[in-house]
Amino acid sequence: MKELLAKRVREIAPEVVEWRRRIHRNPELSFQEFETSALIEEKLRSFGVDTIRRIGSSGTGICAELYGTGSGPGRCVGIRADIDALPIQEQSGVPYASTKDGIFHGCGHDSHAAILLGTARLLSEFRHTFSGCVKFFFQHAEEELGGGKEFMEAGVMENPHVDGVMALHALPDIYVGEIGVRDDFMTAGVDLLKIVVEGKQAHGGYPHYGVDTILAASTIVTALQSLGSRELAPTDCAFVTFGRIEGGISNSYIGGPVRLEGCIRYLRKTTQELFHRRVREIATSVGEGLRAKVSVEITPEMIPTCVDRKWVNRIRKVCADIDSVERVIDLPSPAMGGEDYAYFLEKAPGALFRLGVRTKGGPHCPTHSINFYVDDEAIPIGMEIMAAAALDALREE
Repeated sequence: MKELLAKRVREIAPEVVEWRRRIHRNPELSFQEFETSALIEEKLRSFGVDTIRRIGSSGTGICAELYGTGSGPGRCVGIRADIDALPIQEQSGVPYASTKDGIFHGCGHDSHAAILLGTARLLSEFRHTFSGCVKFFFQHAEEELGGGKEFMEAGVMENPHVDGVMALHALPDIYVGEIGVRDDFMTAGVDLLKIVVEGKQAHGGYPHYGVDTILAASTIVTALQSLGSRELAPTDCAFVTFGRIEGGISNSYIGGPVRLEGCIRYLRKTTQELFHRRVREIATSVGEGLRAKVSVEITPEMIPTCVDRKWVNRIRKVCADIDSVERVIDLPSPAMGGEDYAYFLEKAPGALFRLGVRTKGGPHCPTHSINFYVDDEAIPIGMEIMAAAALDALREE
């Protein structure tokens, strides 16, 4: 079976790479993935999957089901890929670059979608070797963080119930042939933070008549940077980041309202609770000390992505039997970005692994950068891992 699967991966890889390039040339933003989802549905129908349904308010998410015709324990395995692009102008220099001004697959979702399409084709050809069901989740709107919730609202993890779920993500920090795994947290939880500082207006030459909101706001920013370094154990990780400051009056006046916008990133629920409390306490107390009025608004946006060790070990096991995988790397730390695949892992145990996409000897181009790229040689590696892991789970007694 291993040799047959590897042979088919090699045979279909050029076609799957072309699917990836076609998606890359025609990127679409979150909730606008109409051409992408049409291509995905067209290919899925050609594979003979049993059901296809559209997901979400935009109808651009796709959930497809493939039922095995062989014997086995009758499990259900889910595999997820995100399909949306970013509002970035591409400068990667690849011959199949984006044809849409200011839109770019700068996070690898084109490769994720193509890999899952290739996996669906492989499993449809091997459906006689297993019983049970595989669900393919082509998730829209990951970049705007909405598609994952819409998949959950659609009940995709039930009827039949998904016993385990998998996903991969391109990682330009490691090379083609390398796979990155962790046994606990893969990505962070993210809460949005808004702070408004209000004071009293006065001429800059007579500051004692006013309340300086810019002084208060900048002191709040500085004070909140100490949370991660002084109120957490060194083995934990969380921090506050501010990405926007807006306010003030002019170069000669003080005291106009100042708005701070940022986020809290964390891994553990207890850390989240601590930061919510301490951000409010520190911000309001700094404001009181400087005679300013401070209001704090915290909105949870994304939960952490926590994987299941058994499923991660399954990835390790199948990688050991795949010739194109050179090594599996235990990643030293989680990524502190958000990932709404976390909602799938709330419903079922599973794995998220990193697919090395950097060309050996090639430049390091981070995700969301203007020159991000995925080496085509990574595409068949991702396909073979996904298909082999799904078959392993479906046939395991």
